[in-house]
Amino acid sequence: MERYIEKELIKKLKKGKEEGYQIVLDTYGDRLMKTCYLILNDERECEDVVQETFLRVFKNIHSFNEKASLYTWIYRIAINLCKDSLRKRTFNLPYDDGLEIETLETVEDAISDSIDRKVLRQELLKLPPIYKEVLVLFYFEGLSIKEISEINGEKEGTIKSKLSRGRNKLKESLLKGGHFVEG
Repeated sequence: MERYIEKELIKKLKKGKEEGYQIVLDTYGDRLMKTCYLILNDERECEDVVQETFLRVFKNIHSFNEKASLYTWIYRIAINLCKDSLRKRTFNLPYDDGLEIETLETVEDAISDSIDRKVLRQELLKLPPIYKEVLVLFYFEGLSIKEISEINGEKEGTIKSKLSRGRNKLKESLLKGGHFVEG
Protein backbone atom coordinates (compact mmCIF):
# COMPACT_ATOMS: atom_id res chain seq x y z
CA MET A 1 0.00 0.00 0.00
CA GLU A 2 1.36 3.40 -0.93
CA ARG A 3 2.65 5.29 2.13
CA TYR A 4 0.32 8.29 1.61
CA ILE A 5 -2.73 6.04 1.25
CA GLU A 6 -1.65 4.11 4.33
CA LYS A 7 -1.34 7.32 6.37
CA GLU A 8 -4.85 8.34 5.32
CA LEU A 9 -6.14 4.90 6.27
CA ILE A 10 -4.49 5.14 9.69
CA LYS A 11 -6.13 8.55 10.23
CA LYS A 12 -9.54 7.03 9.41
CA LEU A 13 -8.91 4.16 11.81
CA LYS A 14 -7.81 6.47 14.61
CA LYS A 15 -10.96 8.56 14.08
CA GLY A 16 -13.05 5.38 14.30
CA LYS A 17 -14.41 5.68 10.77
CA GLU A 18 -16.14 2.52 9.62
CA GLU A 19 -14.74 2.96 6.11
CA GLY A 20 -11.23 2.53 7.51
CA TYR A 21 -12.17 -0.72 9.24
CA GLN A 22 -13.69 -2.08 6.05
CA ILE A 23 -10.60 -1.20 3.99
CA VAL A 24 -8.35 -3.01 6.48
CA LEU A 25 -10.59 -6.10 6.47
CA ASP A 26 -10.80 -6.14 2.66
CA THR A 27 -7.09 -5.51 2.18
CA TYR A 28 -5.65 -7.94 4.71
CA GLY A 29 -8.40 -10.44 5.59
CA ASP A 30 -7.82 -13.14 2.97
CA ARG A 31 -4.04 -12.85 3.11
CA LEU A 32 -4.06 -13.21 6.89
CA MET A 33 -6.36 -16.24 6.64
CA LYS A 34 -3.96 -17.99 4.25
CA THR A 35 -0.90 -17.14 6.29
CA CYS A 36 -2.44 -18.19 9.59
CA TYR A 37 -3.83 -21.38 8.08
CA LEU A 38 -0.41 -22.35 6.75
CA ILE A 39 1.05 -21.85 10.21
CA LEU A 40 -1.76 -23.36 12.28
CA ASN A 41 -3.17 -25.99 9.91
CA ASP A 42 -6.60 -25.63 11.50
CA GLU A 43 -9.37 -23.61 9.88
CA ARG A 44 -11.32 -22.76 13.04
CA GLU A 45 -8.22 -21.82 14.96
CA CYS A 46 -7.11 -19.72 12.01
CA GLU A 47 -10.46 -17.88 11.89
CA ASP A 48 -10.21 -17.19 15.63
CA VAL A 49 -6.67 -15.84 15.30
CA VAL A 50 -7.57 -13.59 12.36
CA GLN A 51 -10.64 -12.28 14.16
CA GLU A 52 -8.59 -11.59 17.30
CA THR A 53 -5.92 -9.91 15.16
CA PHE A 54 -8.41 -7.43 13.74
CA LEU A 55 -9.96 -6.83 17.16
CA ARG A 56 -6.53 -5.97 18.54
CA VAL A 57 -5.68 -3.80 15.54
CA PHE A 58 -8.88 -1.78 15.91
CA LYS A 59 -8.63 -1.59 19.70
CA ASN A 60 -4.95 -0.59 19.75
CA ILE A 61 -4.71 1.59 16.63
CA HIS A 62 -4.11 4.64 18.82
CA SER A 63 -0.92 3.07 20.15
CA PHE A 64 0.38 2.34 16.63
CA ASN A 65 3.51 4.49 16.33
CA GLU A 66 3.81 4.34 12.52
CA LYS A 67 7.51 3.45 12.60
CA ALA A 68 6.66 0.22 10.82
CA SER A 69 4.07 -0.08 8.09
CA LEU A 70 0.49 -0.88 9.02
CA TYR A 71 0.86 -4.14 7.10
CA THR A 72 3.89 -5.17 9.14
CA TRP A 73 2.19 -4.24 12.40
CA ILE A 74 -0.93 -6.25 11.54
CA TYR A 75 1.13 -9.29 10.53
CA ARG A 76 3.19 -9.06 13.70
CA ILE A 77 0.01 -9.24 15.76
CA ALA A 78 -1.26 -12.20 13.71
CA ILE A 79 2.03 -14.10 13.90
CA ASN A 80 2.27 -13.56 17.66
CA LEU A 81 -1.28 -14.84 18.07
CA CYS A 82 -0.42 -17.89 15.94
CA LYS A 83 2.59 -18.55 18.18
CA ASP A 84 0.43 -18.23 21.28
CA SER A 85 -2.12 -20.59 19.80
CA LEU A 86 0.54 -23.18 18.96
CA ARG A 87 1.93 -22.98 22.49
CA LYS A 88 -1.51 -23.69 23.94
CA ARG A 89 -2.05 -26.83 21.91
CA THR A 90 -1.90 -30.09 23.78
CA PHE A 91 -2.02 -32.18 20.64
CA ASN A 92 -1.97 -31.65 16.90
CA LEU A 93 -4.54 -33.40 14.73
CA PRO A 94 -4.04 -33.34 10.97
CA TYR A 95 -6.68 -31.28 9.23
CA ASP A 96 -7.29 -30.86 5.53
CA ASP A 97 -10.15 -28.79 4.23
CA GLY A 98 -8.98 -28.56 0.65
CA LEU A 99 -7.75 -24.97 1.03
CA GLU A 100 -5.68 -24.22 -2.01
CA ILE A 101 -2.38 -22.46 -1.65
CA GLU A 102 -1.46 -19.97 -4.32
CA THR A 103 1.41 -21.08 -6.47
CA LEU A 104 4.84 -20.80 -4.98
CA GLU A 105 6.83 -18.16 -6.75
CA THR A 106 10.07 -19.78 -5.72
CA VAL A 107 10.82 -22.35 -2.97
CA GLU A 108 13.44 -23.53 -5.31
CA ASP A 109 11.81 -23.88 -8.71
CA ALA A 110 13.14 -27.40 -9.03
CA ILE A 111 11.13 -28.53 -6.02
CA SER A 112 7.92 -26.75 -6.92
CA ASP A 113 8.07 -27.94 -10.52
CA SER A 114 8.71 -31.57 -9.68
CA ILE A 115 6.18 -32.25 -6.92
CA ASP A 116 2.46 -31.99 -6.44
CA ARG A 117 1.24 -28.80 -4.71
CA LYS A 118 -0.81 -30.86 -2.27
CA VAL A 119 2.27 -32.84 -1.24
CA LEU A 120 4.27 -29.63 -0.85
CA ARG A 121 1.56 -28.14 1.37
CA GLN A 122 1.36 -31.31 3.47
CA GLU A 123 5.12 -31.37 4.00
CA LEU A 124 5.19 -27.65 4.77
CA LEU A 125 2.48 -28.09 7.40
CA LYS A 126 4.59 -30.80 9.11
CA LEU A 127 7.55 -28.47 9.64
CA PRO A 128 8.23 -27.06 13.11
CA PRO A 129 6.45 -23.70 13.52
CA ILE A 130 9.74 -21.81 13.78
CA TYR A 131 10.58 -22.68 10.14
CA LYS A 132 7.06 -22.91 8.75
CA GLU A 133 6.30 -19.34 9.80
CA VAL A 134 9.35 -17.86 8.04
CA LEU A 135 8.82 -19.92 4.87
CA VAL A 136 5.16 -18.90 4.69
CA LEU A 137 5.92 -15.22 5.17
CA PHE A 138 8.79 -15.25 2.67
CA TYR A 139 7.39 -17.42 -0.11
CA PHE A 140 3.63 -17.18 0.22
CA GLU A 141 3.32 -13.60 1.46
CA GLY A 142 6.29 -12.32 -0.50
CA LEU A 143 7.70 -10.43 2.48
CA SER A 144 11.32 -9.39 2.50
CA ILE A 145 13.83 -10.58 5.08
CA LYS A 146 13.67 -7.09 6.62
CA GLU A 147 9.86 -7.16 6.89
CA ILE A 148 9.89 -10.63 8.47
CA SER A 149 12.56 -9.40 10.86
CA GLU A 150 10.30 -6.50 11.89
CA ILE A 151 7.29 -8.78 12.29
CA ASN A 152 9.16 -11.31 14.42
CA GLY A 153 11.29 -8.80 16.27
CA GLU A 154 14.42 -10.73 15.32
CA LYS A 155 17.63 -9.79 13.54
CA GLU A 156 17.76 -10.22 9.77
CA GLY A 157 20.58 -12.76 10.14
CA THR A 158 18.34 -14.90 12.36
CA ILE A 159 15.58 -14.78 9.75
CA LYS A 160 18.03 -15.75 6.98
CA SER A 161 19.22 -18.66 9.11
CA LYS A 162 15.66 -19.85 9.81
CA LEU A 163 14.79 -19.51 6.13
CA SER A 164 17.80 -21.57 5.12
CA ARG A 165 17.15 -24.26 7.73
CA GLY A 166 13.46 -24.32 6.84
CA ARG A 167 14.25 -24.83 3.15
CA ASN A 168 16.63 -27.64 4.04
CA LYS A 169 14.09 -29.32 6.34
CA LEU A 170 11.40 -29.06 3.67
CA LYS A 171 13.73 -30.50 1.05
CA GLU A 172 14.76 -33.31 3.46
CA SER A 173 11.14 -34.10 4.15
CA LEU A 174 10.30 -34.19 0.45
CA LEU A 175 13.33 -36.36 -0.32
CA LYS A 176 12.54 -38.77 2.53
CA GLY A 177 8.96 -39.13 1.38
CA GLY A 178 10.09 -39.86 -2.18
CA HIS A 179 8.22 -36.81 -3.46
CA PHE A 180 11.27 -35.14 -4.92
CA VAL A 181 14.30 -36.53 -6.65
CA GLU A 182 17.42 -34.38 -6.73
CA GLY A 183 18.58 -33.75 -10.23
